[in-house]
Amino acid sequence: MLRFWNSPLFRPALKNNFRLALPLMLGELSSILMGLAGTVMIGHLGESALAAYSVGSVVFVMSMLVIWGGVRMLPTPVAEAHELREGPRVRMLVHAGLWLSVFFMLVAIPMLWIGIYLFPLLKQDPQVSVIAVDFLKIVGYSMPALILFAVLVNFADAFTYVRQTMVISIGGLALDVLLNWLTIFGKFGFPKLGLNAIAINTGITHALMSLLLILLIWGKKDLQYFRNSRTSLKEVWNQTRSFIRSGIPSALQIMVEFAAFGAGTILIGQISKTEQAAHQIALNLISVTYVTMMGVSTAGMIRVGQAMAYRSRVRVWMAGVSTISLSILLMMLPTGLFLTLPDAIASFYTEDPQVMHMASSLLLFAGLFQMADAAQLSSISMLRSLNDVKWPTFLSFLAFWVLGLPVGYWLAVHQGWNAKGVWVGYLIALTVQAALFMQRFFNLTSKIR
Repeated sequence: MLRFWNSPLFRPALKNNFRLALPLMLGELSSILMGLAGTVMIGHLGESALAAYSVGSVVFVMSMLVIWGGVRMLPTPVAEAHELREGPRVRMLVHAGLWLSVFFMLVAIPMLWIGIYLFPLLKQDPQVSVIAVDFLKIVGYSMPALILFAVLVNFADAFTYVRQTMVISIGGLALDVLLNWLTIFGKFGFPKLGLNAIAINTGITHALMSLLLILLIWGKKDLQYFRNSRTSLKEVWNQTRSFIRSGIPSALQIMVEFAAFGAGTILIGQISKTEQAAHQIALNLISVTYVTMMGVSTAGMIRVGQAMAYRSRVRVWMAGVSTISLSILLMMLPTGLFLTLPDAIASFYTEDPQVMHMASSLLLFAGLFQMADAAQLSSISMLRSLNDVKWPTFLSFLAFWVLGLPVGYWLAVHQGWNAKGVWVGYLIALTVQAALFMQRFFNLTSKIR
């Protein structure tokens, strides 16, 4: 192991991945920090508002999963074509990605409104339901800006403009936090909008960031090669269909995983809104680490795309190994914090002693599965970069819905573990999923010719 660590191939690959991943991580982190800052502010409005944000976020996330699955298919082919400076192909991929954003809007927005219509079936606390439904209705108007940004930022990252996207994301974070502080609490004469402020400001911030990304991509001189190229409508349409065919299974894999976390949130909400508020705090914190690792996995997908331009099995394998290793190494820090300082971390969110105590106990379970979460996220991204999207969906279903969730439900309901039982189920599912994904990536890499 030490010899491999010091090898002339692995350590440079690890360093190159880190240099590419760092601005991507900071950009992804700024996005999730919008949610974290919002959660902290909403926590000061009371447990009903915090619980409403928790369950409302589940419905919103479920409607956005097809987008997150689809856009994860963009960086690798764009990076591959950009590496070879294939102008017509890059132009075709960009146009197809923009048409893909239109398709996402036609799917995700109706899904959100269906979720709002069916919200009473979740059987949440009546006060929580009223607040959550009002929040979701406003979120619907912010979704076009969110979808366009998700597509454009993946293009910019594939072109390796990672520092620029980082600056745009951090600027968006600062604007979003400022607007939320002014309008959640009604500072300096602004209206006091409570939870609804987050829904409004999310749309405003992402619309401005999307505009800046458009100016970046269409203004860079080194991208003149593809802007001067031509492509046909037929080629763009065929590529859009290809993105949709690959994106839907990819979205289903994410949906299987996130739906399991959503089911846990709903189950906990039926037990107690105090436990649901604690669950939201813990979920928000692991979202920070999860999304940060998405920056590492995006860097890995770009490296795989560059390697696939030359059909190099060794470079693909090394890109995967260095990405998985870097993810696990970086996750050691949050693992240590969650296991040693859970009370201090929970106290940032709430002053309610019951919510704080419950949240700190859930963070212990979160600490135990951080490295497994890093391994599964980076390895599934490598599988997507190899266009392997169907089997991972089945493996996720097996890990979460056949194994993890049933165990979590049994512990939560029949053994009286409540939220802690659900989180034991998450721990089991993520560990199994990580092992299965890594094994499949190495098997597929060995077959590259």
